Amino acid sequence: MKRAATIILAAAALVMAHGASALWSLGTSGSGVVSGKTMGGAVNAPTGSVSSHDVSLTWTGAQFTDGTNVPAYVVKRYDAVTNALQVVLSGCAGLVGGPACIEHAVPRGTWKYTITPAAGTKWRGTESAQSSVVVILL
Repeated sequence: MKRAATIILAAAALVMAHGASALWSLGTSGSGVVSGKTMGGAVNAPTGSVSSHDVSLTWTGAQFTDGTNVPAYVVKRYDAVTNALQVVLSGCAGLVGGPACIEHAVPRGTWKYTITPAAGTKWRGTESAQSSVVVILL
């Protein structure tokens, strides 16, 4: 057993003394195209209206410069007093597929909303200005 350990240590010392190196070669050929889309102008702030504890939001849909519509939006809600970001509730959470949504069961308070254009899982446009204050009284 001692002899095996000595042989392993000697082999490790030999590798360390001579160093280790690797050579990687990447051969490529062919062609490809990369493209991107640009939005055509700024996004307007959403408009909100209240019915009980539901807030209906609408906004003008955004378009890319090629004339196609931006496919989705991310809605954010902020406390109107502290400007702290809040958790958006059902109806407006995640990616919203059009220029309107209804956030359900919004708690009492004063809120402002923004929208951010979105395409796919990674592309995000610029966040809009905040909406006018939306008030939930009861």
